[in-house]
Amino acid sequence: MRTILRITIFIAFFQTANAQTFNPLLGAMLQDTLNTYLAQIPNIKGMAASVYIPGQGTWQGSGGVSYTGLPITSEMEFGIASNSKLFVSAAMLKLAENGIINLNSPLSTWLPAYPNINPNITIRQLLNHTSGISDPIFLSPWMDTIMANPTRVFTPVEVLGWVGAPFFAPGTSWGYSNINYILAGMIAKNATGFHISRIIRDSILVPLNMDSTFYDIEEAEVGTISHRWFNTVDYNDTSRVGLNTAVGAAGAMFSTSSEMVQWYNALFTGQILNPSSMAELSNFVATGNSTYTYGLRLRRETTSGLTYWGHAGDTWGYRSKMMYDTCIGTVVCGLTNSFPSGMSAVTFLLYRVVKNHVPGCSGALSGSSFVCQGQNSVNYTVPPIPNATSYTWILPSGATGTSNTNSITVNYGLSAISGNIIVRGINNYGAGGNSTLAITVNPIPPTPVITQNGNTLNSNATTGNQWYNSGGSISGATNQNYNVTSSDDYYTIVTLLGCSSDTSNLINVVITGIDENNINMVINLYPNPFFSHTILQTDNILQNATLTVYNSFGQQVKQMVNISGQTVTLFRDNLPSGLYFVRLTQTSKVITADKLIITD
Repeated sequence: MRTILRITIFIAFFQTANAQTFNPLLGAMLQDTLNTYLAQIPNIKGMAASVYIPGQGTWQGSGGVSYTGLPITSEMEFGIASNSKLFVSAAMLKLAENGIINLNSPLSTWLPAYPNINPNITIRQLLNHTSGISDPIFLSPWMDTIMANPTRVFTPVEVLGWVGAPFFAPGTSWGYSNINYILAGMIAKNATGFHISRIIRDSILVPLNMDSTFYDIEEAEVGTISHRWFNTVDYNDTSRVGLNTAVGAAGAMFSTSSEMVQWYNALFTGQILNPSSMAELSNFVATGNSTYTYGLRLRRETTSGLTYWGHAGDTWGYRSKMMYDTCIGTVVCGLTNSFPSGMSAVTFLLYRVVKNHVPGCSGALSGSSFVCQGQNSVNYTVPPIPNATSYTWILPSGATGTSNTNSITVNYGLSAISGNIIVRGINNYGAGGNSTLAITVNPIPPTPVITQNGNTLNSNATTGNQWYNSGGSISGATNQNYNVTSSDDYYTIVTLLGCSSDTSNLINVVITGIDENNINMVINLYPNPFFSHTILQTDNILQNATLTVYNSFGQQVKQMVNISGQTVTLFRDNLPSGLYFVRLTQTSKVITADKLIITD
């Protein structure tokens, strides 16, 4: 065994939520559901519940009493029992992120040997309950010992002395055991020098401002704690010291329903753990029960056809139930001051209210994720969202578009920047499911400038060039320099990251000293520029010549064939104003190539 005393500073960055308003129709339905089932289930003395929905915020409800004359309120604290374990798992993962522990390390790295506990069990096997260690705490005679000694402080080592023969060899099966988390708390203490409660507070509770959550006995209680009822008997005057020192890291924490949904939302939106730790947390293993699989103190459950993440917690006088919808991010918490009770069923019914009424899970957004500044009419579509009667769209800065359907056409302005497109379904019960598509907006390259050095053209753009002449793009001419082989007008367009610049300046190159196999003929073109028509006149007679006009992109826009004689009239027709190139050929030989300008 080795003991390492180390102070670790935990640094976390947390999202700041904008003010949100929970839909009043949905809030009224949730409270009515809570009231209805509390009236029908007599073994629930009192209950507080909260529901968090992204885009809406948090609803809080309560019903029943702490004791006769004192109603339950949303601000009251309840024992969360085994829902304490997720705080422990997250704290252990934070220690692993900081290199203080390794989930693959065996118990023998940190702890001495204990009877009936295999020293080769790994920390990960403790946290996902594949250690095989038995669980004596809520069995006789140890349960009777705790109840008979309510004020006694039970040490972790004393509790480990109660452990019986293992359920199975480590890693060969699954079996829930509170002892796993008592051992995890002991490892954290030996690895850091601090009690697990201090690590949880410093790395989770303080950064999240969860000031109504505390680790019982190790920390001072805060706020108003609801009376606890066990088998219809009020145990409020019975000390919790014996119980919560015995269970320790396995279930000694207290919280409110609103802080519990805050905790779940922060954890599952990546505000606590890094991605690899989240993958560890949600690496679910088989349990032998077809209704749920198990991560690091996290269950993936299916109830009445609905699958969610969460866990329940039971202790003498309290029950808790947490549910997280992995699709739309809804969190539901139910806390009660009664054990046994039907509280978990009520929590599920609150979750089902949300699933049946709020717009549901959204499919993937389709559309281009790479666009250019100035690119317009880009279409995006999301499959219809269940329960949605309308849609809201959020676009990257500088992008514009309006729609209340599941499709939108977006224009990206010249100042548009990269960001997310988000679409969310809405109806009378508020906002629900959404889809997000990351958009990369690439800039338009600067307009290139070309220069001439003899028969070589040079672009000031080092990459992305495509050279053109009056015949269009020149195959293979994509370097910064282009060696001209025939007289013509030349320009370049630069394309980077799929975005094209404006056309460069135009240079007319006349090749000297090279036989182009052209026809020697004097050509006059007037007027140029022109508005309605221009006249081409030659000093020799044309025979079956062809006159072709190209736009500045090298695209053919007009052609006259079988031209004979010495004069050709070229009409503008419907051509827009701008720069054009004209090429006159006869028997596949170039007579002339020149530029034209049409004006308005």
